[in-house]
Amino acid sequence: ACRALVDELEWEIAQVDPRKTIQMGSFRINPDGSQSVVEVPYARSEAHLTELLERVCEKMKEYGEKADPSTHRKSYIRVISHDGTKMDLSGVKFDGDVTSSLKFACESIAEEYEDELIEFLSHEAENVKDRLCSKRTDLCDHALHIPHDEL
Repeated sequence: ACRALVDELEWEIAQVDPRKTIQMGSFRINPDGSQSVVEVPYARSEAHLTELLERVCEKMKEYGEKADPSTHRKSYIRVISHDGTKMDLSGVKFDGDVTSSLKFACESIAEEYEDELIEFLSHEAENVKDRLCSKRTDLCDHALHIPHDEL
């Protein structure tokens, strides 16, 4: 669930026009007449990330559960692609129980680890999924032993 959440957040961030900015800082006028306002990229701003965290778990209805044939370990995979291309859904369980439990897990993670999610995603970092879901939170400690192409 943590990995699906990070995937969705990273995809949403990537969809924002990189030229879009937001003003941050104090709008008060300093004694010298200047202001302490700076423009920062909107995509990774705290305001945008907070907004995304409020609605990202709705995307979990686009996921199903798939068990690895050899290890029988279950993982969540997208059943509806972002761009509308057909996906291989063989062996994927897709029902209300799966999506509601994933959505609940997503909401729990987003609420409990909101500060960590914003901290990691506010900077363009490498391997956010591993760093957040495995190393910082231990939510997916088993995932460190899975080759990245299976994630």
